[in-house]
Amino acid sequence: MTFSFRLLIFLFFFLLLHADSLFAADQQHLSRIGVLAKRGTEVALQKWSPTADYLSASIPGYRFEIVPLGFSEIHEAVQDRQIDFVLANPAFYVELEKLYGVSRIATLININLPGQPTTTFGSVIFTRSDRNEISTLADLKGLSFMAVDSRSFGGWIMAWREFENQKINPQEDFSTFRFGNTHDAVVYAVLRGEVDAGTVRSDTLERMAEYGLIKLDDFRILNAQPKSSFPFLLSTQLYPEWPIAALRETPNRLSRLVASSLMKMDVKHPAAKASKSAGWTVPLNYQPVHECLLQLKIGPYADFGTFTLTDVLMRYWRQIAFIICAGMAIIVIAFYIFWLNRRLLEKKQEVEGLNATLENKVELRTEKINSLLMQEKYLRTILRTVAEINELLVTSSSLESLLVDCCARFVQHKHYGFCWIGLLGKNKITEIYTADGAEKIGEDSDLLMESLDSELSLCPAVQSIASNTTVIRRKSWNEIDKTSWTDYFGISEFESVIGIPLRADQYAEPLGALTVYTWREQGFEQEEISMLEELAGDIGFAIQSFRHREAVAKLMVERTQNYEQTLFSMVNMIEHRDPYTAGHTTRVAHYSELIARGMGVEESEIIKLKKAAILHDIGKIATPDSILLKPNVLTSRDYDLIKLHASAGYEILSQINMYKELAEIILHHHERHDGRGYPDALKGDEIHPLARIMVVADAFDAMTTNRIYKPRKKIKEALAELESLSGSQFHPEVVKVAVQVLKDVAIAGSINQLPKTDLEKKRFSYFFNDKLTGLYNEDYLKIVLNNNRELHEYGCMHILHLKNIERFNKRQGWGKGDLLLQKFAGELVSGFPEALIFRAYGNDFAIIARKHFEVDRKALKVVAGIEGTEIELEIHHVDLMKRKTYTINKLDKLELLSSDDDSASNGNGG
Repeated sequence: MTFSFRLLIFLFFFLLLHADSLFAADQQHLSRIGVLAKRGTEVALQKWSPTADYLSASIPGYRFEIVPLGFSEIHEAVQDRQIDFVLANPAFYVELEKLYGVSRIATLININLPGQPTTTFGSVIFTRSDRNEISTLADLKGLSFMAVDSRSFGGWIMAWREFENQKINPQEDFSTFRFGNTHDAVVYAVLRGEVDAGTVRSDTLERMAEYGLIKLDDFRILNAQPKSSFPFLLSTQLYPEWPIAALRETPNRLSRLVASSLMKMDVKHPAAKASKSAGWTVPLNYQPVHECLLQLKIGPYADFGTFTLTDVLMRYWRQIAFIICAGMAIIVIAFYIFWLNRRLLEKKQEVEGLNATLENKVELRTEKINSLLMQEKYLRTILRTVAEINELLVTSSSLESLLVDCCARFVQHKHYGFCWIGLLGKNKITEIYTADGAEKIGEDSDLLMESLDSELSLCPAVQSIASNTTVIRRKSWNEIDKTSWTDYFGISEFESVIGIPLRADQYAEPLGALTVYTWREQGFEQEEISMLEELAGDIGFAIQSFRHREAVAKLMVERTQNYEQTLFSMVNMIEHRDPYTAGHTTRVAHYSELIARGMGVEESEIIKLKKAAILHDIGKIATPDSILLKPNVLTSRDYDLIKLHASAGYEILSQINMYKELAEIILHHHERHDGRGYPDALKGDEIHPLARIMVVADAFDAMTTNRIYKPRKKIKEALAELESLSGSQFHPEVVKVAVQVLKDVAIAGSINQLPKTDLEKKRFSYFFNDKLTGLYNEDYLKIVLNNNRELHEYGCMHILHLKNIERFNKRQGWGKGDLLLQKFAGELVSGFPEALIFRAYGNDFAIIARKHFEVDRKALKVVAGIEGTEIELEIHHVDLMKRKTYTINKLDKLELLSSDDDSASNGNGG
């Protein structure tokens, strides 16, 4: 078997296996989108190919392809129908609209940073920043200048208009004037000093800087136009953004599908990100572009104001023909009259009859012309009303205001006496909108779609919805239009009424109906009906868009609430593990807010800071209880483990888009100004500004609240320590404000880590309970005595020493000795339920209470079972004095030392 034969067999089976996919591919219609490649073919494909892929995925049966076009190629592509859609600057669109009848279907929403969308753009005129002699447009006279292309709207025409307004003629006033063909080429030419100045589209410099191609500081903007709502550098007035337009031959259905898909594009979609846009919106008004081209007399206005004989003949040929005919008729009549003069007597009556006939014809012709003029004038008023309502479709902020304002515009038209819009809900009209406002109709609505045999079936709104077509009805004599929600007699004088279904597109089911009443005797003109039907389609599309937007907004709110509920549930879990942490986060949020307000931080940033403070310890959910709840000083290993909570909190929150910025703040709330913090060892201004504030607030709360192993500082002491660490651990500016705003805060002295609930006591016992007796051990006794110096909670202490316990153990055995100690401890607990009871160093016990109490030595010996044994009970009482520090010493028995006299406090009173 030869190689060629084997190859043929392989190709046969390959085609057989892939026949379905090849056939399916052939079923897709290719639709080409021509794009003006203002920065070159490669950039255009990178920027717009994801949009073509998005449309291919959104519209079944179609595959879209981007065709980059140069400034000189776009006319040819449209004229020869090489493309189905064209995406170009507004100047090209206006010219293509006039020459080839293209129609815009959507307008681009440009974006610079998140939350900065814009549907307008302009031009920026610039020079190098080191050209100090150039500061105004007038300074460019006698210098060289470069633009993108003579037909580039943002790259030349807008700037040309600004030069024209300042009496600068580019062809005469510049030493050299040339074009760079692309926006990037113009920027580089100015940067390299090849020309003195140049102009490009308004977002070009920012885009190139974002890609790292240039630095904005290298350029100076001329004729700068500050716009608070416009995010890009600007030298001219603003014009509507690039439109996408359909060719006249492009099917209407495909145009509507493309427009609908583009307007549904989410700002986060890869296609929107690739095109540096926030998606698309409804087509804007391009009248400012017409005015610009008209002023410069270019494009479709190149011959504006000049008339030739051909123009006159084309525009007034009917009148000229009429004049010529009339002139010829007059000449003929003159000759005829001259001939008849000789027969004046016998033909006088015939001449008078001919004159009368001519006058009648002229009068009828004049009446017809006047009628046509009145009709044209009337249609212009309708067109003006339609244009005003179309503007509302773009500017209205809510569906209710849109529909009410639409009805108001109709009523302002002098021939439309009344208008209403009804929206469907559960197969009945449940929402009514008029110029007076909106009205909800309940379950008893009489405008039911299934009740077409009732009197209300004559209502054009009901008929138009039921048939999904336009319904026009002339008024019968003395007829009124009955509905349950309006004044019957208020609209009884109408001549004709039209009902038009409102649909998202021409194939959709009705969303409601538009009903318009006219007082005009002739009723509705055919052209007027067409305009109203097209307007109803636009209103229906807007209704669908508003409802879709409301549904998306509702989903976003629900998702945000779910996120917050989840996070606060996690915070509650941490609070139940360590109640001290719960109060700590609330206090840190309060201190952070005070410092931020003192520093003049914006309100939105303060809200963000408070949320971050509440959640800043959320990472401790990953910290083991043995470390999180440890009530004494942490070891270096413990500290290494607990430091991971900052990174853990970041990992939890950074996965949620709405909390990403909070995650950045929380990640660095343990960084130090000198770079010795964690987890990233950031220093100085590298630390997030809000994290710098939280660091100080967190430290202040730790200083001013009691820990078991360290008593709290006074506010004055804590602020002094903040100042001593300013510039090393803390940012100096934050400390400066914190010292002022925190000096008068109220801090409850009861904030501590002592156990309160049974669960907390059980956790506490893990660290400080004596294993044999279950009492507190000597470590906790030291901590209580140390904290009591500041808290002054306890005033009385009794030290109990069991003497000769070793002798008892040797004689009776260690097991019985342990049982005796356990019984003795149990009796202390039952006898002194309000006191703290400790076992220290084996055979020493301590009882501490808030108020003075007595211990009955004899009764205790009997009850505890040590009476009659060799064990002796020694009891020493100590009054715990304020402002004294007590420490314990163990030699032969437990002793208490005072820091003032450094002597043992034992015996009978201390």
